[in-house]
Amino acid sequence: MKRIFALILALLLMLAFAACGQEAENTDPAEETSEPENAESETETEIPEETPALYEEMLVNFGGTYRHDGSIIVNRKGSFYDLREGIEDCSAMTADSYYTWVVSRTENSDKIKVMLSGFDSEVYAYSADFYEGEIAKYFGVSAEELKACDYYYAEQNCYYYEGVPAAGDYVSVEYVSAEESGDTIAINFTLTDANGSTNHVLTVKILPDGGYNYLSYLPA
Repeated sequence: MKRIFALILALLLMLAFAACGQEAENTDPAEETSEPENAESETETEIPEETPALYEEMLVNFGGTYRHDGSIIVNRKGSFYDLREGIEDCSAMTADSYYTWVVSRTENSDKIKVMLSGFDSEVYAYSADFYEGEIAKYFGVSAEELKACDYYYAEQNCYYYEGVPAAGDYVSVEYVSAEESGDTIAINFTLTDANGSTNHVLTVKILPDGGYNYLSYLPA
C-alpha cells in the first residue's frame, strides 16, 4: 500500500514539474521586460531647467518684479526694460533714467521728508547717501556724477523729482540661457507683451566683493 502511495505521489510531482516547464516555454520574453521599459521611459521625461537664482536676481534688480505666481514681469512703476532700443553703457545713462529705476524698487519708507524751495509743504525725497548708494551698488556711477543732475538739492543733500510716469501693460521677463566669460555674464531673455516677444541680452560684471554691476542691455 505504501509503495502504491509513493508511486502516485511521484507521478503527481512529475506532472507538476512538466506543467511549470510548459508555462515557462510559453512565456514571451518581450512581455517580461515590457513593464520595466515603460517605467524607465516615464522617468526620462525632460523637465525644463529652472532659472539659476543669481540670474533671476539680476533680471529682477534691473527693473523687474514678481507676480503672485512667482513669474517675473517688468516693474510697472518704471523700468530700464521699457527702453526697448537697449542701453549700450549702463553707467552712462540720463539722470531721469536712474531716478525712475530707484523709484521702481523703493517705497516712501525709504525716503525722508524735507522742505524744498518752491514747495508749499514737505515732500518725500531720497537722502544722498541712500540714492547714491543704490546706484553705485549696481551701476558703479560716482556720487560726483549723480550730484550734477537737476534732481539734486545741495542744501538738503537729497534727490527729488516729481511725477515719475508708470507703465500700463504687463510685460513678462523670461530667462532663456546664460554664458559666462571670466567675470562677465551675458543673460539671454525675452520680453513678452500683447504684441509678441522680443529677445534681449543683459550683460553683467561680477565684482571682487561678490556684488555686480550692469554693463549693457541690448536687443539680441
